[in-house]
Amino acid sequence: MTGKQQHSREQLMAEMLSIIRENPGIRPSEINRILGRPHTAHYRNLLIQEGLVRKERDGAKVRYYPEAI
Repeated sequence: MTGKQQHSREQLMAEMLSIIRENPGIRPSEINRILGRPHTAHYRNLLIQEGLVRKERDGAKVRYYPEAI
């Protein structure tokens, strides 16, 4: 992975984390719309693995919340 690709990934994840912190309970489609990207599941899963956000089911819907720091 090149430096530019790494920076873009880190920048995208930081932006996504900020969006989730500002909008607790946000749905994936809303995150995608705000970021202007069709798919962000990989990055959301990385944030979950890093312990920064959590995913909760709300019936058939999925919502994302920031983890307490």
